[in-house]
Formats: sequence, structure tokens, C-alpha cells
Amino acid sequence: MKPKELLLLVIDAYGGSLYGRTLLQKVTYFVCEKLHADLGFRAHYYGPYSADGDKALGELKSLGFVREDALPWGVSERFGELRRFDYKLTPDGETVVADLGRRDPVECERVREIVREIKEHVGSDYRELALAAKTHFIVKRKNRPVELKEIEIEARKLDWSLPASSLEKTVNLLKKLDFVR
Repeated sequence: MKPKELLLLVIDAYGGSLYGRTLLQKVTYFVCEKLHADLGFRAHYYGPYSADGDKALGELKSLGFVREDALPWGVSERFGELRRFDYKLTPDGETVVADLGRRDPVECERVREIVREIKEHVGSDYRELALAAKTHFIVKRKNRPVELKEIEIEARKLDWSLPASSLEKTVNLLKKLDFVR
């Protein structure tokens, strides 16, 4: 599945709109992990980030399949003025999604099921999903069982905040999503 198709399906599975670039990146990260798809995710400020996914999103906006709305979101010492970017399928985007569903119903339903599972356990809480994505990214890179303390140490090396107090909850979420045992 092409990155643009995957992003359209992810947004569609969230009800046609998704609130926040971080949420979109993290949901897409977990969908890719479940599908064994490679969008080149790497460590970034808020966890795993895909430049390929971001490029595909830009193309979808240019094609008129996705609308992006920027909303003021406060100010950060580290990043300056913050904005939240919300995404909504346009009528043309909905048409493309319907066409994808006809061409590859099995794969489309698989993406929808993964997103439904994420929504069921996280909703639109991008912070919780970002913590889970960071934790999963670290564990995957280690490619072996990892203790919570080691996750916290590795997170610091990546300049990520993964407080030990939230790691247990995060690991439980990853268990619910069937990413760790």
C-alpha cells in the first residue's frame, strides 16, 4: 500500500477527520508496525516520525484530498509558537477512499481494524499514544526483552521524556494493542 493510500485510510478510519499531526504520525506508526510496512520512521521530537508520511500528507493536501487546518496551541520555550494541525478528508478524498475499498477491501479493512483498536484504547489522546510509540520504538530497536529502567535511559539518550511513573501504563497499553507480551 502506498503512503498516500495508507494516510487516507487512517484519517477515514478516525471518522474522516483527525486532530493533530502527532496523533496522525503515531497512529500511522502503529498501523505500519502491524502491517509490516516501512515508512522510514525514525526518532524525532515527539517519538517515531516518518518524513515519507509527511511528504505523502503534503501531496494529499496539494491534490485536494485532505484539508489541513492550523489552530493556535500555545507557546513553548523549546519550540516557540505552537499550532495544532487538524486533518479532514475532502469529498474528493472520500471518493478515493471508496475506490480503495473496492480495489483492495481486505487490506483496507485491516487498516480500519487496527485504527479501531487504537481508538478503542486511546481515543484521540496523542500524548498517551506518543509515549506508547516512543516505548515501542525503543523496545523494537533493542530487539530483546527490556526492563522499564532501561527504556527510561534509552529515552533520555533520544532526548525523549518517558517518565518512569507513566511507563507501566504505557506498557499496559502496548499489551492491549498486542505489541508487547
